[in-house]
Amino acid sequence: MSALHLGVDAGGSLTRAAVVDAAGTVLGRGEAPGANPAGEGAEHAQARLAEAVAAALGPYGPGAVASCLVGLAGLPALADPDAFAARFRTACRLRCPVRLVPDAVPALASGGVDDGCGTVLIAGTGTICVRLDGWRTTARSGGLGWLLGDEGGGFWLGREALRHAHADPGGALGAAVRAHCAADSPEDLLRWAYAGPPRRLAALAPLVSRLAAGGDPAALAVAHAAADHLAALVRATAVPGRPLVLTGSVADSPGPIRDRLRHLLADLAPRAPRTDAAAAAARLGRRLP
Repeated sequence: MSALHLGVDAGGSLTRAAVVDAAGTVLGRGEAPGANPAGEGAEHAQARLAEAVAAALGPYGPGAVASCLVGLAGLPALADPDAFAARFRTACRLRCPVRLVPDAVPALASGGVDDGCGTVLIAGTGTICVRLDGWRTTARSGGLGWLLGDEGGGFWLGREALRHAHADPGGALGAAVRAHCAADSPEDLLRWAYAGPPRRLAALAPLVSRLAAGGDPAALAVAHAAADHLAALVRATAVPGRPLVLTGSVADSPGPIRDRLRHLLADLAPRAPRTDAAAAAARLGRRLP
């Protein structure tokens, strides 16, 4: 068998891994929960990465992997990235070097950008916009996490939905949120909100999108505000004439948020991903020196 190439896209809510052959054909995929070390710590992130990789490799031995590129959200949170990569390499029994890069690198590559020059908006659970030049970060906006930022992302949408449900529990959005949280009163909503990890608020984001698509005024207001926040991140980062890729479950899912975002950024000719970031990471890893 020819050499295999392994790519990982590790975000705050989901970790995806892909294995490709020398021609770039995907041979295996794997998933695990989020592996952002900024939110869960390095040890937890390593375990999630190894889980996704094991599922992607399936019947293929780790010794056949010739390159491994990991796009990692929260990379700056690592005190010693080299040590993290070494422990991950050992846990997965890989023989090849492991290259850690910000998750913006495979996200940009997923939009068909081959030279590493362009801007990518990642709007999933959290939000960040990054401009790269030759795969190196030259500018960024957002990326402050749920406590200080992430406006327009899944967590923000969930928080806004909860706030609305607390203030107006009888409306369509309030009722949908209360049903999701099994909450019969504003006090029950508060207990639900603070009883678990903050990122679980992102599970409410699809409710906002669904109701906004149906024309609910409250949900539409939240959706439009999210798109406005995301557009502001792009405007602060992107350079006209360079590729702009919009990725993540919020920015690239059909519905009012994506529609308004593309309208607001029409002059920058935004593009959608052409492949998933894990496969893009694997294909990129086989080409980078």
